[in-house]
Amino acid sequence: MTTITGLTGDLHTQVRRELVARQLAEHMTRLRDRGPLRVLDVGCGPASPGILLARAGHIVTSVNTDTDVLTQLHEDLVHEGADVQGRMRLVEGDGAEAGRHFPPGSFDLAICHDVLEAQPEPDGMLAALARMMTQGGLISVTSRNAGSLAMRAGAAAQWTATLKGLSATTYPNPAGGTLRADTVEGLCTVLADLGAPVLDWYGVGVFSGLQPDDAEPPRGQKAWTNLLACEEDASRRDPYRLIAPILHLVGEKTVR
Repeated sequence: MTTITGLTGDLHTQVRRELVARQLAEHMTRLRDRGPLRVLDVGCGPASPGILLARAGHIVTSVNTDTDVLTQLHEDLVHEGADVQGRMRLVEGDGAEAGRHFPPGSFDLAICHDVLEAQPEPDGMLAALARMMTQGGLISVTSRNAGSLAMRAGAAAQWTATLKGLSATTYPNPAGGTLRADTVEGLCTVLADLGAPVLDWYGVGVFSGLQPDDAEPPRGQKAWTNLLACEEDASRRDPYRLIAPILHLVGEKTVR
């Protein structure tokens, strides 16, 4: 999978979209004998690989409570061919309640990216997704890494904020209030308890995550390729992935 041509975004969005798609693609080879996959994309934000999966021939149901997000996704789809548009269904609703509309075994792949941070805890959302998965299906989860909350403040020599971040489990929401962060251990435990143990996990945005929120991607294909090479390598290595701003975990449904 390569960069999603025609979709824009800041540095952080584009790095997340590209790296997570690459990481997920490796695990999707486990499902290659199933043909087109039935995909549930909860949250379907700008970093989601939903359109990329539809381009690859999979059937994608995108769910979000935010009409603005769905509107933006619809605008992105306008630039796609009729075949891609026909493989994507946009649904306004809460992913945690999707089980009311989709019975067990409805999906081969569930995507839950940039969603858990706004939940009081991850268990409810992930349990709902696990119930809708087929045996052997995959669950792709991203969340803010609690182990990274001090990193940007530390890089900027903001020591008061750095000390606070070292023990924090929440972080400011640009829209107001706070959002919740997760740990690798905590998410692995939840997924294992739900019968979807983690196959592997990654840290996304190790280096780009230290840049300002409005940072732009580097200009020039060579610079962009080199950045992604650094990020992809670091995403799989300790200690780098442990301090990345975003965690990406892929679990496999093994228990009915």
